[in-house]
This record gives sequence, structure tokens and C-alpha cells, in this order.
Amino acid sequence: MTDSNADLTSDTDPARDPVTGADDEELAGLVEETVNSFLKAVRARQTYVAGNPLIERFHGELCERLSFVWDELPHLSLTVDEGRLLWREREVYSKPLGPDNFAFRFFKDGIRQLALLPGVEEGELAEFMDILAQSRQAHDDDLLATLWHRDFKAVRMDYIDLSEDETADAELPKPDRGAGAGESLEDMSEIEAVLESGAVTEEDTAEFADIALGEPDLLYLKREMEAEWARPVVHDVTLALLDQFEMRDQERRRQVVDILREFLPLLLVERDFGNVALIVNELQLLANKTGEDETQELVTSLLRDMSEAMAEMVSEADVAGETPAAEELAALVGALQAEAIPTLVRAIPAVPNRRTRDRLAEALDRLVGSNPGYVVDLLAAEDPMLAAEAARIVGRLGLREAEPDLIELSRRPEEVTRQAAIEALAILGSAVGAEALAEALADPGRDIRVAAVNAIVAVRPEGAASMLGSILSGSGMKDRDQGEQMAFMRAYASIAGEEAVPVLAKLLNGRKWWGGRRLPTQRACAARALAVVGTPTARTALAKASGDRAAAVKSAVRVALRAIDSDSDERLKVAVALDELEGNEVEDPVELDMNVEIDEIDDPDEDEREEGSS
Repeated sequence: MTDSNADLTSDTDPARDPVTGADDEELAGLVEETVNSFLKAVRARQTYVAGNPLIERFHGELCERLSFVWDELPHLSLTVDEGRLLWREREVYSKPLGPDNFAFRFFKDGIRQLALLPGVEEGELAEFMDILAQSRQAHDDDLLATLWHRDFKAVRMDYIDLSEDETADAELPKPDRGAGAGESLEDMSEIEAVLESGAVTEEDTAEFADIALGEPDLLYLKREMEAEWARPVVHDVTLALLDQFEMRDQERRRQVVDILREFLPLLLVERDFGNVALIVNELQLLANKTGEDETQELVTSLLRDMSEAMAEMVSEADVAGETPAAEELAALVGALQAEAIPTLVRAIPAVPNRRTRDRLAEALDRLVGSNPGYVVDLLAAEDPMLAAEAARIVGRLGLREAEPDLIELSRRPEEVTRQAAIEALAILGSAVGAEALAEALADPGRDIRVAAVNAIVAVRPEGAASMLGSILSGSGMKDRDQGEQMAFMRAYASIAGEEAVPVLAKLLNGRKWWGGRRLPTQRACAARALAVVGTPTARTALAKASGDRAAAVKSAVRVALRAIDSDSDERLKVAVALDELEGNEVEDPVELDMNVEIDEIDDPDEDEREEGSS
């Protein structure tokens, strides 16, 4: 034991170091492992009653670590900082200030250096750890005075007098002994009622009759009861279970896992994500540390069983505004197994917090990437929203093995599933689904028909040009809105090219059997599609309609002619869309205003006049 003026010989003195070839980085790792073993041994003495085999086990591991240290260093000397322990200016222990901070126990009493000498294992080490285990930061016990009176020989300390230290005036974190105790005793009526009930007789209390507790003693007992009640019992139980799992006993590990199967759901219901994250992190670390297949399978089976519940509770907590901390979220998401895929697929769209949603989406992509069969199976889910979301994921991740299932999904009665399937087939860009895309062109849903025609442009299946030409030549297109007509005509122009001119020219300039023209909106779409073709034949057809009376047609023709003549036509705009699907690069197109110009207002009655004229 040293005083404030004593000189602790540093283990950095080269004259004292054995020549072993170990560099400081390796030694720092050894010291950090030794400090962790020391903390585990102290914690075991706090948690378990004397004689528990875990106490002896952790003590033995610490002694083994110290023997390695003595092979490299003359003694183990640690600098005590506020909340940290340093060895040769390297941090070997750090934790936020709080009741569990080991370094702060020494720092608050002025201890600034702690050294263990060879031979400490022979008796003083156990007593030293017992003193630390029994010390309570919630009290004003002077740890330095307790250690000083013990006068250890192989445990040395360097300390400062806080009354003389320049930091003495600094306010150190310190619990309030009187917090919650009040200024006077609580009402004793409940105790008096018990005494009057006869459950406790005078004979039972006779042996304590000569003990008189004053108000300070009762206040002290009250504070102790409140401190015990506030003790994080769940956290202590969690640490105890992890300690049991760390023992080299496979049967004991199976028992711990069985307990955790019941314990973890309770923690999740309480949204105690901190202890859940601690459990899953420590279990995975311990399983990897052992390297035993049986242990790893135990942990994996537990995580598989808990994955669905963890994913569900994280998403529900986020919706309720109780988002887990970043570290907890990372631990929980990282532990999810393939069994969580259905829950994630269903829950992610409803998660409001972007950070949580992104982390869950990353986990989903990771799980689907290694377990594609799970999400492919979801394409057959009865829930249409779940099946549709699965289709979007299949398209996003490019799972071509799901194409047959997507084709089946495109024929389901729910519109949301059909549209998601068609969009996924378009992204995959395979000709396998060409038949399904062709069927979708006649789907009752407008958005599905548009998605299908866009997919056909991307896939370009055989016979697509003649199929689109037949649809445009029929009578059903005139009843569809302008956006859908434009999508079909542009798709036809981009696929058929020059062969599309006769059909598009007939739509623009042709007359029906009684002499009337088609609706101006349909003719304007045909003019824009001719600009996509951009050939001399297409320009001739456009020039023929340049003097048309319908404002919408006249405007569309003028813009289309300007596009062809300036070499910045709509063909480039369509090429950009196609190349974006195929991953190619093209030059930026010149933006074209394809809307009716402001000074040319459509006559709302003109459609009917054109349709009825002969």
C-alpha cells in the first residue's frame, strides 16, 4: 500500500520488462482481457452466495490471466481516470459514469493508480475482490480507508488528498442519500394494523423489546428498502444467466436457452430492448468464442424462435414512438434470422421512423439474399398486401427464380397483386413472362395496363409490335384516358419504328366510315407518337395535320414537327427511359413541352362536334 508521495515503479520501465518479443499492442490486449476477467470475478462475488461454483471458476480464470501477465510484465499497473482505466496511456476499460462504473469507485476516493504484484493470487486477491464486491457506491463508504486499514502487500495504490487536489472543488457525480426519503416517517398505520391483527404476537416480538430504533435509523432502513426495490433485478438476472451459459457445460447451456425462450418474450412485451440486445449480443459472442457447433446451433435455434417476435415488437414500438436506441436496434436487427422475413415484409411499409425503416429494410435484404425461398413463398400468401410487397422485393433484388410465381400472381383477382407482379416482371426484363404481360394489356385496371405496356417496351417480346398495332386500331382505345393512350402509342412507336407510321397516321388524319375524325385527344397522342418515330414518312403525316382546327391536335403537331426538325425529338426521350431500364448511358435530352400551349384553349364541345360531323 502506498501513500500520495510514494512512487509506484511503472511497468513501462524498460529495465524491468522481460524480453519476450511481445509488443505493446499485444500486451494491451492481454491487459484488457485481464481487466475484464477481474470485473467478471468481482461481479460473480456480488451476484452469487459464497460457495457458488461460478465464483471459483471466474477466480481461476483471473489467476490464469494474471500468470500470462507475469510472463510479460513485472507487475500490472493501471492509471485510474474518471470512468476509465489506462495502461501505458491505452484505454483498457471505459464505461459511462454511473453506479456500475468500476473505475469511478476508485476515482471518487482519490485513488489514481492501482497495481497488482506477482503473488497476489495466493490470498490477497480474493479478499481484495470481496471488499470491492461489498462496497456500494450508493453509500459514502470510503473505499480508500477500507483498503488502507487492510494493508495489502501485493495490492498497491497511489492516491491524492482530495482536500488539497486542484480538482477538489469540481462537482463529482454522487447519488443523493436522502432522495425519496422525505423529511419525516411515513404513516405507520399499516404496521400497527398487522400487530393488532394477531398475526404477530407480543411473545414473537419480546426478544426485540430492548431494541429502540430512532427516526434516523428508520429513515436509513427506508432508504435501503427503496434502493433494493429500485435495483435492476432484470439486468442482474440477465447477467447471471449469461454467466451460467459461459460455463463449459452443454447441459447447463441447454437449460439456459430453455429459460431464455420464456424470458425473452417477456422482455419484448415490456419493450426492454436494452436487456434483449445484451442477451443476443453476448450469446452470439460466446457461441463464436467457443467455436463449438452444438453451442452455435443452440444460439441460432433460439434466435430463429425469437426473430419474428423481435421484428414485430421493434416495428410496433416504432409506430408507438418508442424507437430503440441505435446500438440496441443494431443488435436486434443483426440477430434476426430468416424466420423474420414475413414479419419484416408486412411491417416495414408501416414503420414511420426512417432510420428504423432503413435498418429493417437492410436486414430484410440481407436475409432474403441468403434465403430467397422465403420471399418467393410469400408470393403465394393469402394476404394480397403481403404478396404484393413480396413481389416488389423480388423485383428490387432481381430474383429471377421467382418469375413463374410472378406470372401466377399477375392472374390473381386482387388488383394490387396483379400490378405488383407486372411491375416486378418489367424490372426483371425476362421474356418468360411475355404471355402474362400480353394478358395484362387487357386487364380491367388502368394502372396495370400501363405497367404492362411499359414492361413490354423493356422486354420487347416477339410479336409485340403487331399486338400493340391491333390494340390501337381497335375501338376500345378511344374510351381510355389520354395518359394511357399516350403510353400505348409511344410504346408502339418505339418498338415498331417506321412500321408504326400507317397506324399512327390513320389515327391522326384518317376519317371514320361516316366521315368524322377521331377524338382530338387521341389524335394529339398519335402526333406525339409520330415524333418518336421521327422518319420522313412520319413528318409527312404530321405536316398534313398542321392546319387542323382542333387546338390540342394543332399544338401537338407543331411541337412534334419542331422536335423532328431540331433533332431533339421524343425518340431520345424514349431512348433515355429504355436505357435507364437497361443500365446504358445516353446524352441528356432536350426538354420538350408536349402540353397544349396556353394561348390555345381546347373547346370542351369540340370532341362531340368532331365525332358527330360527316
